[in-house]
Amino acid sequence: MIADVFLTMGLGGALIAMYLIFVVDAAVIPTLPEVFIVWFYSLHELFDVPPVLWAVALLVMALAGEATGNSLMYLAVNRALVRTGRMPRRLEALMRRWTNFLVLRDERIILLNRVIPVLPFVGAFIAALKWSYPRSLAYILIGAGVKYSALLLLVGLIGVAYDPALAGWITFGLVIGLVGVSAVGSVVFRKRATNPKAGP
Repeated sequence: MIADVFLTMGLGGALIAMYLIFVVDAAVIPTLPEVFIVWFYSLHELFDVPPVLWAVALLVMALAGEATGNSLMYLAVNRALVRTGRMPRRLEALMRRWTNFLVLRDERIILLNRVIPVLPFVGAFIAALKWSYPRSLAYILIGAGVKYSALLLLVGLIGVAYDPALAGWITFGLVIGLVGVSAVGSVVFRKRATNPKAGP
C-alpha cells in the first residue's frame, strides 16, 4: 500500500516509500524488507538512475528506516512502560528468559538477528532489558548495512551477468530462498534454545 501511494510521485516518492517500509518493518510488522529492496532496485531503469547510485540511495533509506523504526519502538516502550514503572513484570521476565536461552544474551544478539530472526521488536527488547541504546543502534546499523549491501551487490552482479528478464527471476528466487532459510533457521534455533538437550 505504501509503495502504491508513493511510487506515483516518481523517484523521490520511491525513496520515501523505501524509508517508510523499513520503518514499519522495524517498529510494527514484518514486511519482508529483502524483497522490497530488491524490487525497488529494479526500478533504476524506470527512473533513469545509474544502478550504483540508486543502490546507495536505497541503502541509505533502508538504514534510516531501520534506525527510525527501532528508535520509535524503543522510545515508546521506554517512556510509556519502563520509566513509569508500568512495564508488566511477567512480560519483562519472559523477554529476559528468552534472551537467556540464546547463545548471545546482550546487545550482540541484534547482529545474529540479521541472519536468524529470533528477536522480534528489537526496540522493545532494548528498552525492557535496559540494553545500551547507542550500542544497540550501532549493531542495528552495522547488521543492516552488511546484509543489504551484500544483497544489493549480488543483485547488481546478477543483473550484469544475465538477461534482464532472467536476472529478475533469479534474483527473486534467491531472495525468497534467503527469507525461507532465515525462517527455518529461526525455528530450528528456537527449538534448540528451548530444548538444549535435543540432539541433531
